[in-house]
Amino acid sequence: MSRPIIVVGMSTSDASSGGDDVVLRLACSAYLARFTGSSRLRTESDLRLFLGWCAERELAPLEAVRVQIERYARWMQEVRRFKPSTVSRRMSVVTGFYRTCVIDAVLEHSPAEYVRRPVVSNESPTLGLSHLQF
Repeated sequence: MSRPIIVVGMSTSDASSGGDDVVLRLACSAYLARFTGSSRLRTESDLRLFLGWCAERELAPLEAVRVQIERYARWMQEVRRFKPSTVSRRMSVVTGFYRTCVIDAVLEHSPAEYVRRPVVSNESPTLGLSHLQF
């Protein structure tokens, strides 16, 4: 009997249903290898949230289509009530993951390529002068 493979802190049996677990593990590792330090920790957390969302819906992440990625973005907005900047950042992680899968020839095209993200203002909500204004 084979042992479960760990993908970003969770079992691949939790992360995908019926997909190639080794390919998913390698794809996650290839994407996370681009980051170091706290950026890697945050990226890993965002990717774990996406993989968990896929597992709850019994969706294999490497078999997802654009509509399912759109549903993930709307779920973050409407169910989890994340702010637009948080949704945009987390969608950047998902988009980057799928872009890396295309670069590494794991997928032919990215299902996240044309997913709409919430509009985030360029203006900081922080009061006071910016470093350029100072």
